[in-house]
Amino acid sequence: QNWFRAAWPERFDLYFAVALPVSFLVAAAVGLILERGVIRFLYGRPLETLLLTWGASLIVQQALRLWFGAANVDVSSPSWLSGGVPAMVGVTLPYNRVFIIGLATVSVAATYWLLFRTSAGLRIRAVTQNRAMSSCLGVRAGVVDATTFAFGAGLAGLAGCALTQIGNVGPSLGQNYIVDSFMVVVTGGVGKLAGTILAAAGLGGLTKGIEPALGAVFGKVAILVGVILFLQRRPAGLFATRGRNAEV
Repeated sequence: QNWFRAAWPERFDLYFAVALPVSFLVAAAVGLILERGVIRFLYGRPLETLLLTWGASLIVQQALRLWFGAANVDVSSPSWLSGGVPAMVGVTLPYNRVFIIGLATVSVAATYWLLFRTSAGLRIRAVTQNRAMSSCLGVRAGVVDATTFAFGAGLAGLAGCALTQIGNVGPSLGQNYIVDSFMVVVTGGVGKLAGTILAAAGLGGLTKGIEPALGAVFGKVAILVGVILFLQRRPAGLFATRGRNAEV
């Protein structure tokens, strides 16, 4: 936004439309470098991978603090995201939040199309279900790993760009969503898009439903306890990844 404000002020409202694809590409590039540089050596070791990605996030956050400073930055909304649409008497839906909902819907639809309507998605699902057999059939599992991780990182960058429209931006912005994201993934089932959508909608609605009675903190604790109890009964989540086992 600062570049548009200084160099192209008459087109300032276009900055967010440019920032969305740029944020996706930059985050995807960072994810690709991280996957090729370190993470690919830790496949099959989920605990070490989790610790590595968490440690990498701390390094990136500190680097951003050193480069840009620790203070939060206010991001101005373009005029086409200012204001709101009346939904009912006394209720107005802000344009920026409606846009974020639409962006999330489009992202989910695009991800579904990629996974289930393209040859790249077929290779991703094949490697997920049976990595060894996929490699025997000529699928380059390493390339699939790298592109999939880069795509996921790009989606995270897209989400971060969207969040700039509902609050200030700082190096620790993503920390507020780590626990919720983790609960959604493990509840829905790792690698299952439908499970992720249902878990996100269910946990989000349940959280907002019990917060008025229990408060924000105890409501979050209650949700976490509920997820733990659910995983005791269904360790694979709502939708388990299908595979084939052969007895020799």
